[in-house]
Amino acid sequence: MKIKELMRILDGIAPFKDSEEWDNTGLLVGDMEDDAKGILTTLDCSHGTVEEAVEKGVNVIIAHHPLIFPKVSNVTETGVGSIVRKLIKNDINLIAMHTNLDHQPHGVSHMIAEVLGYEQTEILIKHEYFYKKLRINVPKEDVEQLKQDLSAAGVGNQGDYSECFFEYPVKGQFRPNDEANPHIGTQGELEHVDEYIVEAIFEAAHEQQVINALIEAHPYEEPAYDVLTLKKPSDKGLGVKFDYEGPLESLVDLIGERTGHDIVNVVNAQTGPMKKVGIIGGSGMSYINEAFSQGIDVLITGDVKYHEAYDAKLAGRNIIDVGHYMEVFMAEGLKHLVEAHVEVDVHATEVSTNPFG
Repeated sequence: MKIKELMRILDGIAPFKDSEEWDNTGLLVGDMEDDAKGILTTLDCSHGTVEEAVEKGVNVIIAHHPLIFPKVSNVTETGVGSIVRKLIKNDINLIAMHTNLDHQPHGVSHMIAEVLGYEQTEILIKHEYFYKKLRINVPKEDVEQLKQDLSAAGVGNQGDYSECFFEYPVKGQFRPNDEANPHIGTQGELEHVDEYIVEAIFEAAHEQQVINALIEAHPYEEPAYDVLTLKKPSDKGLGVKFDYEGPLESLVDLIGERTGHDIVNVVNAQTGPMKKVGIIGGSGMSYINEAFSQGIDVLITGDVKYHEAYDAKLAGRNIIDVGHYMEVFMAEGLKHLVEAHVEVDVHATEVSTNPFG
């Protein structure tokens, strides 16, 4: 299996297009034509991680946090550069799956929930999915060929299905002027024709590509079409939520027991039993309003600042700060996702990269 084939598999697990614009995901160090001889999953790529990969005989590291982030201006024997040099010297490929993995239903927040014993979760903050819908008039006899041409350009893909089109008959009319070169009809004469309206959706980012393909494929000199912008809730988003019965103190105890990690801080703003728990792995306080609007009673996240905690308490919002390193459980979770699709050995790191440890 080449690295480029592995990248296609990873793209199926957590599409890289789901990454935030500011993020740096994908193959950061390596060669797409290399053979993948084994995989190591990790939260961060450190010197110890590279040494672990060498010891295990693997040549691919998949990290959650991008090593090259923000842009690195030099690669020397200090800082990040020293790790990059170590990767290259040992012919190890480094792949980052960061916010693209965060935004999946089975992503990092879900992996943390699984460690706590809660496998049934749903997305906490759902993304709105913007897409385009093409509506075009075409003569009846050209419908099938047009659908084939549009499908080749990426039109009609819906989830796990392709070539999804809708069509219905209409009556069209037009009068070609003296400069026209009509596919049907005669210059100067009003023409009536049996047409079909064909409709299908496509990715918003591919609009110009689709229009070019449409104009190239359509039999008319001036095809009549509309492109509509639509939106719908996605099955992807940030964080997860799950049902929980019990007081805040019991949840804090459960986290400590199941993870073995110390709780950083707790904002105990409301007493009484809770029914819904939210998790945003890493730093989630910038999403606190959206999170609590989903009906949760407590948010588990990391990197909570003093003033954020103070404001949360005033607003009556319970917060459990488990630290950013709680995301480390993604290594085991991602291992299980990847090994189901590949034939090479996949290992979860045993090296701690906790800067506070």
